[in-house]
Amino acid sequence: MYARDEESAFEVLLARYRKPLFGFLFRYLGRPDKAEDVFQDVFYEVVRARKSFRPDSKFSYWLFRIARNRAVDRLRRNGFREMESLDQGLYSDGEEGESRVSRVVGNDLDPEESASQSELEDCLQECLAGLPPEQREVFWLKEQSGLTFAEIAEMTGVSQNTVKSRLRYALEKIRGHLTERGFKP
Repeated sequence: MYARDEESAFEVLLARYRKPLFGFLFRYLGRPDKAEDVFQDVFYEVVRARKSFRPDSKFSYWLFRIARNRAVDRLRRNGFREMESLDQGLYSDGEEGESRVSRVVGNDLDPEESASQSELEDCLQECLAGLPPEQREVFWLKEQSGLTFAEIAEMTGVSQNTVKSRLRYALEKIRGHLTERGFKP
């Protein structure tokens, strides 16, 4: 549908993939402003290259492959990954307000649950930051995109067994880190 210039199909695709794609890019790049820039680049590429999309292919694979390639290019260009504190406000205009942690944690929890959830989120972020980049990439691709092991293998240029191994090691490290910090995974 979209490849045939149906504008409403683009709106459906944007609505369907905005959250998982932005989540993947944010975790890959570490900053919401960079993730938004790359997100826009990705959808520009989707518009520009829509005629090259093969209908026998899975759209999510094509989309996340473009996103990964753009994110890798952005990291190469910048030379490093920058992280913003989860305690920082959501908006960069200097206004006091809701923090990133409060957005993750949610406001519907009681204070004790909220504190526990915040500690868990901090522990998980710390663990993920400490993973080797290859394991972190496979973890986020599997978590955010819903791609198969075969698709992730093709996208990253490694075998399916390597993808499975990287994911297994990532999950073991996460589980071990959470256990060391007193959480039951």
